[in-house]
Amino acid sequence: MDMSQLQDQYSWMVTPLVQSGVIIVLAFGVLLLLKRIFDAVQPRVPVPKMIFQLFRRVVRVFVYLLTLSVILSIWGVNLNTVLTMIGGVLAMVAIGFVAVWSLLSNLLCAFVLITFRPFRIGDEVEIIPENVKGQVVDLTLLYTSLKTEAGDHFRVPNNLFFQKIFRCREGSKTSDLGDQLMQDKPAA
Repeated sequence: MDMSQLQDQYSWMVTPLVQSGVIIVLAFGVLLLLKRIFDAVQPRVPVPKMIFQLFRRVVRVFVYLLTLSVILSIWGVNLNTVLTMIGGVLAMVAIGFVAVWSLLSNLLCAFVLITFRPFRIGDEVEIIPENVKGQVVDLTLLYTSLKTEAGDHFRVPNNLFFQKIFRCREGSKTSDLGDQLMQDKPAA
């Protein structure tokens, strides 16, 4: 392979690489210039320091995004495709977060129920808006089991005790919720 063939083979990459380098150097120059301007203007502007700092950050992020978009277009990347991919990834993250949120909420509420003990195993609990009433017979990390006088069992998500009004009557035989979680078998 002679030198001209080698140059032709890699010439497609040299031009975008040089252009990208120039764009990066220019972006850092713009950022330094903006920093000096902001440092000179800040004492003269009657704006709270926190708001001014926020404005500086927004301008800096704008310069970064503009630099990235110019570099991507130099390399032939379609920005619409990139934005579509980012949107898809963000949508999947949001859907996953919402799906896991309920589970995490119930787990956290179980620990709060154990710590603050608004009721104990054996107490009678009534969730007033839902008209659910029963004796607390079991607590897991996700839900609390209530047994009605008729023998029915309700499994109430733990986070419901922090979202709704409930009434509690102390039972004759009670045990701590933390002890319940340490047992191998649920209380009867």
